Amino acid sequence: MSSVFRTSYTQDPNTVTDDKLKEIIGQRKWQTVDIKISEEDLKENIWFLNDAVVLRQSREGVPLMTTTAIYGPIHKDTRVALTPGEGTGVTILPKAPTETSLIDELEALARNAKAPKEGNAVTVNSNWVSSIDGGRLPNLDPSANVFGQTGSLYVNETAVIFPVIEPSHPDYEETLAFYGAKLLKRRESFYMGFEDTLFGMEYDTSLPDYIRNYAMSPIGGGGMFVEHHPFPHIFLPKPNENGKVFCEAKVTLGHKVEVMDPEKENPRIVFTTFRVPADGSALAIKPSTIHNDSFTNGKLAVFVANTPADTVAFRQTAPFTNIIVKDNEPKIEKPKDFS
Repeated sequence: MSSVFRTSYTQDPNTVTDDKLKEIIGQRKWQTVDIKISEEDLKENIWFLNDAVVLRQSREGVPLMTTTAIYGPIHKDTRVALTPGEGTGVTILPKAPTETSLIDELEALARNAKAPKEGNAVTVNSNWVSSIDGGRLPNLDPSANVFGQTGSLYVNETAVIFPVIEPSHPDYEETLAFYGAKLLKRRESFYMGFEDTLFGMEYDTSLPDYIRNYAMSPIGGGGMFVEHHPFPHIFLPKPNENGKVFCEAKVTLGHKVEVMDPEKENPRIVFTTFRVPADGSALAIKPSTIHNDSFTNGKLAVFVANTPADTVAFRQTAPFTNIIVKDNEPKIEKPKDFS
């Protein structure tokens, strides 16, 4: 794992009074958040959650990305099913005494997987330089990265075109496996097997001009980012309801190519973009899998933990913007004006 730029918080609920908690969640960025977790979980994890709740805006203060809900959590040693629209969004189930964890399953998939077939991935000549190793991008919006500072992925390509694989594609599951990932079906139960608690943070990127005016801006998000961290990720699009589409989710996964001779070979990363169906399904990835969800449009819950992380943005001498995702986008319902 590469160097990281932020240590995890040591939570001390005794330092958070009721008045302080009220002050924190009274901030403007919390006004769009539907808090589904218990007050106890909120108070015990408020410093981490406060960083995870973001409001990303244009220079003029126009909201471009908001946090809309907090789900869960998924606690250590619990078997759960994701149940969006019901209670906390996470249903706790009885756990078997001897049970394979989801992390073990994902890591086994990656170990046994074959390389993606031609057309199902793109190999990018690129060098990952973490923020603490000299790649830090200055002058970014403080809310651009919920984990802290952003490093650089120096790309030696004239263009990068990510292939998009649909859930109906015959190679969907086996290509996911290469990256240590699988699609969790609606209400599919699992035992995560991770030592820390994960919270589902729902972000809304359907507001106009988020990609152009924020994510790709040199003083906003700094360009398209990819990241990895020691906790597993789950991406849960808000399910369609009565014909309404709330999320068109596309998640890009990456895999570093093992370089046998650094003097003769350039560092490379293999990438594929996967569409995640908004039918209650969720995409799970193993710890340390490289990933990005910037091409998602709508409300996507991302389960995160209080750990370090390593994030870099595609760079040449400026934010790398010659990136293309080719597919047909259905129309998505736009949210009401933010106030």
